Amino acid sequence: MDQTNEVHQKRRLSARAIVAVVAAAIVTAVACFAVVAILPPSEKPFFDSPLRSALAGVGLLGVAVPLCIGALLLKRHSAGSPYFEEGFMAGVLNVFGFITLTVAVVCLALAGYALLVRFFASR
Repeated sequence: MDQTNEVHQKRRLSARAIVAVVAAAIVTAVACFAVVAILPPSEKPFFDSPLRSALAGVGLLGVAVPLCIGALLLKRHSAGSPYFEEGFMAGVLNVFGFITLTVAVVCLALAGYALLVRFFASR
């Protein structure tokens, strides 16, 4: 065994760990969106309610994680391929994952803002 090969090998996650993370993200997303759907309607705008906004943000994070992981795995798989289709699909998944992640962060920020507004309005 050559020591340089051992040092330069990248540590890879096992397939079980990847499947577990993706499954947990999907279950979290489904649970959060189910709770948002079950909550009674309010007279306020959707993102003025901190609970709804926080649940929507966590649910969107649960959607973004599998997209980003899938894009990373597809990019690794297509690295040695002379064709561009897999790389293009990885790029599309990256874009959708980034957009979903951005919307999730906005939802969580709006939840924090709504909590701050309620806190200072009660004083």
